[in-house]
Amino acid sequence: MRAASIGKLFIVMAVCTVYFLSFVRLGVLAYESFGPGQDRYRPGTSVGPISLAGMTPAEARRAVADRVNDWRATASIPLRYQEKQAELSADLFTFRLSESTQNIVNGRSVPLLALADMSACLEVVGRLLPPAARDALDVQELEKDLEAAASQLSAPSQPLDLTRYLPASGKGKTVVSEAAVPIHDESLSRFLASERRLAVRANQLVSLRAMIEQAGGGLSDRAVEALASAVYRAVLSTNFVLMERYAGSTLPDGITPGFEAKVDSQRDLQWLNSNTVDYTLILRYDGRQVKALIHGWPFAYQYIVRTSQPEAIAPRKIIQYDSRLAPEQSVVKQTGRSGLLVKVEREVRDGAKLVRRETVSEDFYPPAYTIEVRGLKVPESSVSAPEEEEQTPAEDGSRNQNKDEESDQKRPPSENGQRTDGGDQVDEGRSTDTKQSGESGGSR
Repeated sequence: MRAASIGKLFIVMAVCTVYFLSFVRLGVLAYESFGPGQDRYRPGTSVGPISLAGMTPAEARRAVADRVNDWRATASIPLRYQEKQAELSADLFTFRLSESTQNIVNGRSVPLLALADMSACLEVVGRLLPPAARDALDVQELEKDLEAAASQLSAPSQPLDLTRYLPASGKGKTVVSEAAVPIHDESLSRFLASERRLAVRANQLVSLRAMIEQAGGGLSDRAVEALASAVYRAVLSTNFVLMERYAGSTLPDGITPGFEAKVDSQRDLQWLNSNTVDYTLILRYDGRQVKALIHGWPFAYQYIVRTSQPEAIAPRKIIQYDSRLAPEQSVVKQTGRSGLLVKVEREVRDGAKLVRRETVSEDFYPPAYTIEVRGLKVPESSVSAPEEEEQTPAEDGSRNQNKDEESDQKRPPSENGQRTDGGDQVDEGRSTDTKQSGESGGSR
């Protein structure tokens, strides 16, 4: 009897609980359906980046249209290919406002539908890309990203890099720069018995000395000079940033003035690939000349390297005196060599349009002096014969000179043996070697 009463009480309590919970839920639904805010969207409702919380459908449509019109009036999407940049106007995008607002789901986010006019967009893109890159562009992926940016009503903080839509490999890549230096060298034949390909990574500093060491080395100094000069000349015709380069004190044979690059244990040739895509450095040798080629996507601009007419610098003459030579005798101790000054400039062009002109280097090769050794000349005495003093040979073979004051003007060079005749430099009156200074320190 007691168990039956407890069961009845449990049933009554359960029914009451269900009743009250149902009443609360049905009351909320009734309020939302028939209350004053029954036609407003709940928090979390949005179309693209536009929040519609608390708005009626009519207010929501106006809000979406206003935000879209504001974006189209002020925004643009920047594009970039290497150094070139352009902007896509927001007018090139069409928004499907009616369809976007009809698909609103209360409490949820739905996309803002946008369409890009790709024919107009590709006209802008075509002004940035060279023809080979334009043909290889992934247009569908570009269209997808452009419409995604427009549907968010935002402009990227950084320009959209068009190299993202070029294939990593395949048709379109080509030799963008090449240079050659004539040389015949056995060590170079062994080093480049077959073609070598070296990766030039995006945004990476490249060292030619490190490349040679990693490849095994074994090159002669002459081979390194020729190889470095060929690579340097090829790099100059690109948009790579030259970071380190040296020139010697004399121009090696076979290398065009202005394009020498010195690489050894203390010096290096380094450059930075500032692009967002990789390139490849190709080295070849056919027994007559070493070639350096750079392979990859064409550059946005054309880089034309020009050198000035080399300016020859005549060597000066150093005159030395030696008492062991006859008065009229002279000997050329060192044959002079002319110096050289050459200026290298690079023109950056966009087709026929000159974008800028920049000075790359001014290479100076100092002259080597001519050294001539002459015999001492004995001046004539201005004193009368009866008063002449007896002249006796000196230990060094020269004769004592009259001490008369009037003969001072006729004497040979003074005690330090220096005299300048017609611009010639006179050195000490001793038969000593004259050493030339070391290397010039490269370009200036």
